[in-house]
Amino acid sequence: MSQAGGIVIDPHTVIGMNCNISQQVILGKADGGAGNTAPVIGDRVYIGPGAKVIGDVRIGNQVVISADCVVTEDIPDKSIVFGAPGRVISSEGSREYIYRTDYDR
Repeated sequence: MSQAGGIVIDPHTVIGMNCNISQQVILGKADGGAGNTAPVIGDRVYIGPGAKVIGDVRIGNQVVISADCVVTEDIPDKSIVFGAPGRVISSEGSREYIYRTDYDR
């Protein structure tokens, strides 16, 4: 596990491009067992402060995970996730939350 600024990321976690990971976030395995049971995070994902993404889950592209959310299941693309346990509250996209300014270049 690596830790910086209160962020804990399991070394087997895969993180996509242009992700915003806030303070006190945990991305890790559900248990200490063998194999890769760490999360896979898509592109253009925002993970709010204090959120936890635990286990062998896939977070789709353009997803927003709210503060203090606990995610233990796969999340489809363009979802907004809220609560503990995390549940999808919108599938209409996260464009208003995630921007990448160099797409037009």
